[in-house]
Amino acid sequence: MENPEMRVVSDKADKQIVLAIDDAPDILQMVQLFLKDDYIVHTLSEPEKLEELLKDLTPDLFLLDYCMPEMDGFDLMPVIRSFPEHSDTPVVYLTSVQSADFYSVAMRLGASDYIMKPIDAEALREKVGRVFKDHY
Repeated sequence: MENPEMRVVSDKADKQIVLAIDDAPDILQMVQLFLKDDYIVHTLSEPEKLEELLKDLTPDLFLLDYCMPEMDGFDLMPVIRSFPEHSDTPVVYLTSVQSADFYSVAMRLGASDYIMKPIDAEALREKVGRVFKDHY
């Protein structure tokens, strides 16, 4: 039976791995739909389980929702960076917050970029592709 907190959309080993973390199932479904042809997409709807998941999964990119009830995207960054293999893994925030303060904090924490919600398919694919090109 499929675990509702984490789903794998593709199993092709030659693709880069994207882990999307968001408490909104519709956002996770959109990310899967928009990226599944080019990447292996994992999703996590319970951010408090991230540390446990990263013991078994090594994403090449994190997509983090900024506003979540238990842990926000800024809270997750130290968890990600606590794993040596993720000391410089790209992180892109998903947010509806339009603020210079948000952008400043996100970049100071080590984010590569951010994507505004509602998510546009082409913009997401372009941004993820650019982050991978710039980083790898």
